[in-house]
Amino acid sequence: SVDDDKSTTRRDAILAVSPNRKKSSAEQIEDIEVESNIDMLLEMASNHLSLGKNELALQAYRRAMKRAFADVMSVKSRLEEIKRKQAELLLEEEELASINGAGGGGSNFLTQLLSPSSKDNVDVSELELSKKQELEFELSLLQVASRVADIHNNMGVVHEMNRSYKKAKASYCDALDVYHNTCKRFENNDDPDVDRTYRNVERMQNACESEEQFAALHEKASKIVKQAHT
Repeated sequence: SVDDDKSTTRRDAILAVSPNRKKSSAEQIEDIEVESNIDMLLEMASNHLSLGKNELALQAYRRAMKRAFADVMSVKSRLEEIKRKQAELLLEEEELASINGAGGGGSNFLTQLLSPSSKDNVDVSELELSKKQELEFELSLLQVASRVADIHNNMGVVHEMNRSYKKAKASYCDALDVYHNTCKRFENNDDPDVDRTYRNVERMQNACESEEQFAALHEKASKIVKQAHT
């Protein structure tokens, strides 16, 4: 009836906006793909893991990795820009020093050029500011790169839970590469994150070897059984 149709429509509308309504996997994946905040993505991944939804957790970690990697590239770009500016300012200083050396110290032009209000002093100030910005961005790069390594480690844990030891080892190795090459953090140097990652790589290597040995023994046993029945 018409009344029943209206009732069904109202019920569907209530369910659509109800905060207690369980979302489908497709809706949860969509939530992950539209989220851009890394902290929120990590929280989503943690929640999915607690519910045993490992694949959704991996989706959230992959999205977080994409956002974190974009942050790394942005910081690197800014660092390169700052270093180019520093090179230009240093070149101006060298050219000015060359002019000063060639023209002597008695020139009114040079006296003006070297005065506190001269452009050169402005450039020196810009150079100091540029160096300060470089240090800030280098620190920022270490922070965002460390986050990338952490996400690699988290993905490794999920792969390990799924008994995908090769994938887990690859994730742990990726984390170790970031620690070594970008963060300049190394094992056996009172750095628990790096030491733990290094041990995880070794564990997964052993797990992969054990899995290969088990697979070989299983195949051998299967052949023996097959031969016994022929």
